Amino acid sequence: MRFWVLLSLFFINIYFEVLGNGIGNPYFLEKQRFLLEILHHVQEPLMNDQWRLLGEQLVTDKDQYVVFNDHMVKFFNAFNLGNLLPRKEYYNPLYADHYQQTLGLYHFFYNTRDWYTLWQNICWARVHINPGIFVHALTQVLFKREDYQALIMPKVYEIWPEIYHDEKTISKARKFNFANWIRFENASDIREIIPQRVEPQSLMGDLRSSLEWFQAMSDVNILRIKQQKKRNKIQYLLEDIGWQSYWYNLNVGIVLSDDNSYHLQEWWYYKLNQILARYKLELYSQKLPYKKLTPVKFFTKGRKQLKEEFPKTSKKLIKYLEKLERKVADAISFKSFHLPNGSFINLEAENNWLIGLEQLFPYDCTQLTIKESIQPELLPDIRTLLRSENFYFYADRILNLYRWYRQVFSPSNHTLYIPSDLRIEDLRISPLITYDQPVDVDLSNVLHAKHFYLAGQFVWPFTLQERQMRLQHKDFRYNLQVSSNKTQSTIFRVFLTTSERGSIQREPFYQLDSFLRVLYPGLNKISRESKEFGGLIGDHISYTELHQFVKLAEREEFDFPLNISTPNCGFPSRLILPRGGNGNPVRMRLLILATVYDFKARQGNELNCDFAKGVSRWDELPLAFPFDRFLEDDTQSMEISGDHVFWKDVEILHEEHNA
Repeated sequence: MRFWVLLSLFFINIYFEVLGNGIGNPYFLEKQRFLLEILHHVQEPLMNDQWRLLGEQLVTDKDQYVVFNDHMVKFFNAFNLGNLLPRKEYYNPLYADHYQQTLGLYHFFYNTRDWYTLWQNICWARVHINPGIFVHALTQVLFKREDYQALIMPKVYEIWPEIYHDEKTISKARKFNFANWIRFENASDIREIIPQRVEPQSLMGDLRSSLEWFQAMSDVNILRIKQQKKRNKIQYLLEDIGWQSYWYNLNVGIVLSDDNSYHLQEWWYYKLNQILARYKLELYSQKLPYKKLTPVKFFTKGRKQLKEEFPKTSKKLIKYLEKLERKVADAISFKSFHLPNGSFINLEAENNWLIGLEQLFPYDCTQLTIKESIQPELLPDIRTLLRSENFYFYADRILNLYRWYRQVFSPSNHTLYIPSDLRIEDLRISPLITYDQPVDVDLSNVLHAKHFYLAGQFVWPFTLQERQMRLQHKDFRYNLQVSSNKTQSTIFRVFLTTSERGSIQREPFYQLDSFLRVLYPGLNKISRESKEFGGLIGDHISYTELHQFVKLAEREEFDFPLNISTPNCGFPSRLILPRGGNGNPVRMRLLILATVYDFKARQGNELNCDFAKGVSRWDELPLAFPFDRFLEDDTQSMEISGDHVFWKDVEILHEEHNA
């Protein structure tokens, strides 16, 4: 207890020292610039002489830490014995050894008493430790230490561009020579942007439309490379960097969480269900099979360094699923579970079913862990997991087992939440329109480090952006009309699903919106804007721009705002609608569901990947309600039909960019 009190007081003091009135002061700016520069070209040897000297030794004086635990002892011993992962080896936090090494370094960062100890440890790790372990541990610290949460971490696809872009683009960027490019009068498909303009223009804080933006970027040549390939019907979603990084950050945040509660497990499986439902809606909109997913055969997607998955990996994962299916079937048949210590528990006694749930369904990606592979694969790497089409096949089977188990053992009080004395009369919605939006993605971290050092000093003379087209939608709104016979607090949930009228078990339901509203006697008119939907994030400034704004602020020519970053665990707001139809709209349905509010709402900080306070929820209903279990015919009338439910047919159109 004393440890947490000391750490909390330390956080509070640093918070007021660094954050002040919402504008970054010199202490904050120094830390922010250091963070951006230490992560620059993290895959290459550190070229800053000052930091190399500072990083010669890890701080091992126990007095410099709030606590010095066994994870730190084991990590330091492994380093002295030369047993840590070499710098150039492939890193994957799902591998047990890699995870333990990450955990040890994380504690050497997290438990430091002051910034100067952390600073030295970061420099040491940057010099001596595998870049993957270094970035992963540092990311965790910025997620979880309150005094450093204001610091902005570059997005994972800006730190590791080589993982998120095709091989041809990465090869061109690595071979790019700025001097030769100028000498031969830009004779390549890399062009300088004149006038300076980076897409999209609309960002958090509106910085790209400010005069300060031109001032900050005045000394930077902005270069752009065209996208190298045209993606197929589904790849534009799977290869979307926002789609991939969302799931990466969510799992990074959850993996070292101190909260091992049932609620966190439930939240993870709810998010997995959301990802799967959204993917299936995309398949449906593109007229691809979606009801029963099948594994994709092994192949390479234009990236020699990243395989879909090796046949050996596929076999292991299929065996894992078959073993899990047998375990769940046995648990349901015998109403008991065999614990790792050899004892049996009665799953129908008290809350023992929760113990079985925890044992059967780990709430992170550890169930996909395999023995270490020499080469990277898409599927067993949380940075690229969502790019693997097979991931959705495995997720579908796991979620079906999860719902089956919960249906049998989880007590159901759903009917208590069905409201009375209200009726959803109507819903009207503005046009749903998607379009392709141009966007520039920062590739600067894959350029050769020699371009960024002049006389031993770090500089940022130019940036390379890749022009891409991504899915976007126009803002929309919907209006509800709800009649009530009394004053009552009500929660509304809005789902998007297909236009199929068949078995409800086979259709995906993606939750677009949920909100609380007080209803009064009579007709209540409720209006909701798509930009109000919770859990969503917009765009942010790039790695290059962030660094230049910090430099401008250090020259006291700009007040650096502390609210310009986007939460890492927020879902991209532009991806909530599947791609519409050109000419012929995609027909879908909305399901609006009202439930009684039980005044047990909780507010967490999960959007920032910090689970110290748990996760947010409206009530005690399962987060995936009413689809947390299989809805049988005899329960459909109670849960998804009646006056508290409304179905609405909708259409989604797609416009060309120049429309």
